[in-house]
Amino acid sequence: MADDASSALGAPEIAGSLVNPKGLTKKVTATTAGSQLGGAIGSVAAGAIAGRTYTTPGEMPSFGRVGYVAVSEDEVALVKTKTGAFKMKITDEVLARAPRSAVASVELDQGRLLSHLKIEFTDGVVWEFDIPKAAKKTAQDVTRALGGAFS
Repeated sequence: MADDASSALGAPEIAGSLVNPKGLTKKVTATTAGSQLGGAIGSVAAGAIAGRTYTTPGEMPSFGRVGYVAVSEDEVALVKTKTGAFKMKITDEVLARAPRSAVASVELDQGRLLSHLKIEFTDGVVWEFDIPKAAKKTAQDVTRALGGAFS
């Protein structure tokens, strides 16, 4: 298993980045804060509040806490990851893929600690991800590779 998704894509990877589901950071922060402030009751309440604000983009498969967005010459794909000894490992399992010609727009909203990547497709499907600070540079590479915009 390589440090990129070339074997999963079946083609050389041009760019790739580890991603989190949109809202995961907010949900974890709210749940943690609730458990620190109010014990078990606060944790349940905070989790319920965070759950209402968490939205899953249509038609994007669930991938757990961490996934990997990979770009090849011809396509963009969401690849499953698994926990390794020291870092996340990229698997050969592609959860979703689309031709690059189907990408309508890409935007990376760059934050200091947390950024947001949004990939919109011509059929109306939207993939939205949270990007932790550690993966900001690779998310910038994905955005550039797909001809996206930065904000």
